[in-house]
Amino acid sequence: MILSFNLQFSNLSEFPTPNPISNFKSRSSTAVAFHSQTTQKLNVAIKTKFPILREANEPHRKSQIQPLIDLLRDSANKGSLELAKSVHGFVLKSDFSDKDLLILLNHIAHAYSKCSDFDAAFRVFDKMSQRNIFSWTVMIVGSTENGSFIDGYKFFCQMLNSGVLPDNFAYSAILQTCIGLNCVELGKMVHAQIIINGFASHTVVTTSLLNMYAKLGRVEDSYKMFNTMTEHNEVSWNAMISGFTSNGLHSEAFDHFLLMKSEGVTLNMLTIIGVSKAVGQLHDVDRGKEVQSFASELGLESNVQVGTALIDMYSKCGSLNDARAVFDSILINSGANVLWNAIISGYSQNGCGQEALELYVRMCQKDIKADVYTYCSVFNAIAVSKYLQLGKAVHGIVLKSGSDVLVVSVYNAIADAYAKCGALEDVRKVFDRMGERDMVSWTTLVTAHSQCSEWEEALAIFSQMREEGFSPNQFTFSSVLVSCAGLCFLDFGRQVHSLCCKTGLDTDKCIESALLDMYAKCGNISEAALIFKRISNPDTVSWTAIISGYAQHGLSENALQLFRRMEQLGVKPNSVTFLCVLFTCSHGGLVEEGLHYFQQMKEKFGLVPEMEHYACIVDLFGRVGRLDDAMEFIRQMPIEPSEMVWQTLLGACRVHGNAELGQIAAQKVLSVRPDPATYVLLSNTYIETGSYEDGLSLREEMKEQGVKKEPGCSWISVEGRVHKFYASDQQHPQKEDIYATLEELKEKFKSMGCAPDLDIAL
Repeated sequence: MILSFNLQFSNLSEFPTPNPISNFKSRSSTAVAFHSQTTQKLNVAIKTKFPILREANEPHRKSQIQPLIDLLRDSANKGSLELAKSVHGFVLKSDFSDKDLLILLNHIAHAYSKCSDFDAAFRVFDKMSQRNIFSWTVMIVGSTENGSFIDGYKFFCQMLNSGVLPDNFAYSAILQTCIGLNCVELGKMVHAQIIINGFASHTVVTTSLLNMYAKLGRVEDSYKMFNTMTEHNEVSWNAMISGFTSNGLHSEAFDHFLLMKSEGVTLNMLTIIGVSKAVGQLHDVDRGKEVQSFASELGLESNVQVGTALIDMYSKCGSLNDARAVFDSILINSGANVLWNAIISGYSQNGCGQEALELYVRMCQKDIKADVYTYCSVFNAIAVSKYLQLGKAVHGIVLKSGSDVLVVSVYNAIADAYAKCGALEDVRKVFDRMGERDMVSWTTLVTAHSQCSEWEEALAIFSQMREEGFSPNQFTFSSVLVSCAGLCFLDFGRQVHSLCCKTGLDTDKCIESALLDMYAKCGNISEAALIFKRISNPDTVSWTAIISGYAQHGLSENALQLFRRMEQLGVKPNSVTFLCVLFTCSHGGLVEEGLHYFQQMKEKFGLVPEMEHYACIVDLFGRVGRLDDAMEFIRQMPIEPSEMVWQTLLGACRVHGNAELGQIAAQKVLSVRPDPATYVLLSNTYIETGSYEDGLSLREEMKEQGVKKEPGCSWISVEGRVHKFYASDQQHPQKEDIYATLEELKEKFKSMGCAPDLDIAL
């Protein structure tokens, strides 16, 4: 039987088989100084507390070794490596029977393992003259808990080869190893042996099996195990609820929670925590209140772990008032930082950066220690609020806090906060100083450059990332496609599309929308339409992207037809969707339709118009020459018009030759800042309406104030390299060839009877 079991496992030889002792690094053994003086004090304490152990040569019965076992258990629970070493030293100096010595050495190995000194645990195990099932189980569990899953599997096989048959705890341990190896095939082999050896009816083992199947994504097999169990206890119920939740079956998790209660099984802390996660994902406040009510009945509402879970649940449901009420009720009796982390994260995730940062300040005032999770949430809040100076201040606090919080996840959060604040140089500095980088680090850097319109640099970083062996994820690809769209790099975009297909990410929602947008902005609306047709269930982002694509290509009727189709299918538009619709109407001269959709946005969908929407309506009136209506609309705006609104009106005034209204619009912009584009627009408006003197006077004013018009820029890509061209450019390495070609083109234009209009040229 044992031989056949090992033969079945032979297909796992592809895994590396490191020496167990060399595979582990004793983190705690280097962190904790073990001095002889400390050892002597602990030995004295042992002998003082347990006088029966004072004589090393006295025969010891099991009742006499129990105090040492208790100390070792205490060491394991508290992670006290010094205590474990002290008891180990005492045992080595004492004279125990073989039976008692085996029991003690098993507990010593277990204590070392729990203290993260698995090297020491292995040395104890390796020197044992005899071993039992407990010895082997300690090594399997220790390997798994310390992250060396393949060694856990090796210990299990060696145990079988030595003639020791597993018990229910050993089977539970190896099933946990299967989870770590992410190997359901190995799990099935263990399952077969469990049935053959008669452990299929053991509740502990079957619970471990259903947990293994659930963690490996085989929730149907997990549920089969649950249904075949002859006895369900709170552990098996909790495992099943957790399994449903981890596999996205949140309604099933909640239903089984109710079923568990109806069958009279005692709910406990883990039950409430497990079902809270499911309800949070369901975004159902009513169910959340039901869970909180059960927690109150059990007297668990004031429990820190349960309270943290409830805060997280309510936050994910968008009910911050309920989350804050739970926080305030528990805070009276506890200052645990996990509560602060949960509520700060909740506010941050719901876009309430100001409230999150205020709580962080209160946390600091109360001298509650911040950890990695705190700082990640705080920097997310800074990103939401765009508080650059506060970000730099907190960054300084992190640097002073020591190595405990200087981890890659915090660095990534810092870089993301700087990126959201538009501080691209600071993002790069944080990235360059990282001792360790992961995919999130690279994606943050690519995204930061893409969002700041540094598209060429974003593509260069993307190429460097791939050269260093990092495989892009869906967020990386999405940012790269945005950069391709910004540069109109259709060929590069197609190459990225091919990479997405090779990695199997081309059907990801965010990539589908980015691909659609890229093809549309690169002028290939037909390919964008094909991408949209292949999307099985287009969401709001996908619909918005295709509507925007048609609008940009001047296909107003197609865009509006898609919007109406979107409404018919019950897909709810967002503010960006309406921005695309209003853009469509303004560029298509569809004034009444535009005003209709603007009203619909507010009245039917409850969306609050933003400054861009107001600017679109001004543009809607302006394009058809209804400048008085545009001005009246601005006067009736419920919010203060921004520069964008006034510049939109100024552009319309120039087109339709209304210098008087254009001057009003320009003054509104220039009262805020000396904008070159505004000077140019107003100057051109004066000149085109015959007011040459006013136009020239304005240009003189520009020179006096040092306001310079930004030169026009265009670019092309040749063999993967970007070539930029500026008006009056003298820096390009091929400028002589470029200007010679321009002269040839001028001569051809002249021969065709074409002459440029230089009346308003600056």
